[in-house]
Amino acid sequence: MDMPTTLLDRALLSRTELHALVWAEPLRHLAGRFSISDQSLAKLCDRLDIPRPRPGHWNKVAAGKEIAVPALPPAKAGMDEKIEITPHPDGSASSTAHDPLAAARHTRKAVRVADRLSDPHSIVAGWLANRREAIARGRLVYDIWPNRPVRAAPFTPLERRRLRILDTLFKALEAEKIVVAETDRHGPVARCGQDEIAFQLRPRLKEVRQRLTAEERPWHGSGKQYRRELVETDVLVFEIKRWLPGDLPRVWQDGRKGMIEDRVGDILATLLAAFPMMAAARQEAEERQRLRETEERRRQILAQELKLDRDRFRCFLEQAGRWREAELARDFLMALRAAIPDSSLEIGGTPAAEWLEWAQAHVQAHDPLTQGSCAVFRSIAEVTERAYRDH
Repeated sequence: MDMPTTLLDRALLSRTELHALVWAEPLRHLAGRFSISDQSLAKLCDRLDIPRPRPGHWNKVAAGKEIAVPALPPAKAGMDEKIEITPHPDGSASSTAHDPLAAARHTRKAVRVADRLSDPHSIVAGWLANRREAIARGRLVYDIWPNRPVRAAPFTPLERRRLRILDTLFKALEAEKIVVAETDRHGPVARCGQDEIAFQLRPRLKEVRQRLTAEERPWHGSGKQYRRELVETDVLVFEIKRWLPGDLPRVWQDGRKGMIEDRVGDILATLLAAFPMMAAARQEAEERQRLRETEERRRQILAQELKLDRDRFRCFLEQAGRWREAELARDFLMALRAAIPDSSLEIGGTPAAEWLEWAQAHVQAHDPLTQGSCAVFRSIAEVTERAYRDH
């Protein structure tokens, strides 16, 4: 099969080969290798009568379920057995992840998992030392998969295989200037700049029925003879424990495509492609947040300006009201002067003339124009949001 060496090469393959590829990895990942969209690849399969996975298939595979692959039906009359796949001229792959991932695959060095664990990485060496100490002291160790403490024992062949794979990956990451550390739960995490990717390499679990012991039967329903339990298998699953941008793959496992040892290079390429994409996504998110905050500040400033403008106009209306009241009071005062024949007449023990002077003084003080028209606008200019709220 002539697989593409770059995203711009043509691919020539048979129906049988395309059928095998379609069931080996998600359609969107395979389409990216041909630099076409996953919709185009799906239509090609349908046109050539090649069965393809339906929605939810890869989630079931990741969960460890065995799914039968449908057989390839014979080619119909007139159907070409050889298929030529030409990349789209605009490079319209189904995901923006393909170019960075292809570049990482192209530039990375070959990665090989050694048959023996020698000169282990510091993290792996720490795991080995802790296990030796636990065995020597007879301590219990927490087994994360059965989710229970167990008595410490030497590493099983599967566990040693897991350590060799992780040791190879840790060293390959650090060769690419990626920091490898442990989380609080002693799981590995890769860090680059402000971004980090936690991952795990674990045995796949399967559910089995275990016959109940005599001591267990009273704790279960009457007539129940079995209980269900998750047990480890010899299949290893590598899982990235966070979302990755651009539909990058997150799960690899032993299977038809090969063992995890054969796929460490692809895992490494995915991690190397992910960090620049995560940094770009984070910067875009930070820029969107900055724009939102800028817009929110602009909106708040505009709202404050509008409120201040309304408060000042309220002040203007209040002074207009006082001016109108003062005009009414002057007219009333003139009418009073005309109606009082003798200004020396005492009213409530005070001469009428003093009452008239008192009213005149209050009318003057109430009229905003007494201090001149500029004083009106000076008082409006002195209005602030806080001052007017207190007012």
